[in-house]
Amino acid sequence: MYSLDRNNYILNEKDSTVYTPSEVSEFMFNVLKDDVPQGGIVFDPCVGAGSLLLPWEKQYKTIGFDIVYQGYRKTEIHDYLSLTREDIHFVPNLVLINPPFNSNETLRAASKKMGYGAKPLIPELFLRKTIELFGKTVKLALFTPYGLRLNMDRTSKRLSYFLDGIFPEISGMISLPKDTYQDVYFHSEILFFNTEHAKPHYFMKWGENNELVKKHP
Repeated sequence: MYSLDRNNYILNEKDSTVYTPSEVSEFMFNVLKDDVPQGGIVFDPCVGAGSLLLPWEKQYKTIGFDIVYQGYRKTEIHDYLSLTREDIHFVPNLVLINPPFNSNETLRAASKKMGYGAKPLIPELFLRKTIELFGKTVKLALFTPYGLRLNMDRTSKRLSYFLDGIFPEISGMISLPKDTYQDVYFHSEILFFNTEHAKPHYFMKWGENNELVKKHP
C-alpha cells in the first residue's frame, strides 16, 4: 500500500508552481515529434514557464495558455477549464498538459461546474475539458498521478468513461521517477492518447548519454 505520510505529498504538493524539468520536456519532444507534422500546432493549456513548449518552438507553432502569467513570453491568459468551443479558434496537432495535482478554490469551483465533487482528480478535469474542446481524437500527453489509471473500483465513473469510450484509449505512457520534481516525492506518469508513432511504454531516463534526452538539432 502506498503511504502518503512517507512521501509528504500534502506538505510538498505538486501544484501550479512546480514546473516540468527540461530533461522531461526534451524526452517528450523526441518521443512525440513524429506524431506532429512540420509546422503543426502544439498547445499547452497550463503553460507555466513554458518548459513543455520550448523544444517545439523552432519547427512548430506553439500556443500556451495559463490562468496567470508565470514566465512563458507568449502566454495567453485564459482560464482553460471555463472555456467553451466558441472561445477556441485553432485546432492543435498535439496537446501537452502538466496540470496541478492538488485542488484550490478556483479548481474546486471548476470541478463542481463540470459535475465533479469538491475533491476532484485535477488531471481528469483537464482531460475532460480537452476532449470537450477538441474531440476524442486529439493527440494528447497528460501528466497525472497513477491514480487516474489505477485508483478505480468497479463502480467508478472514470472506469466507465474508459470502458464506454467517453475517454479515448491510452496509446502509450512514460513512467516517471518519484523524485522527478524538485522538493516533491510522488508517483506520476505521462499518458498518451491517440499517438501513432510512440511506443506503448517508456521509462524516463536521465543523463546526456541517453539518446532520447540529447538536445534536438
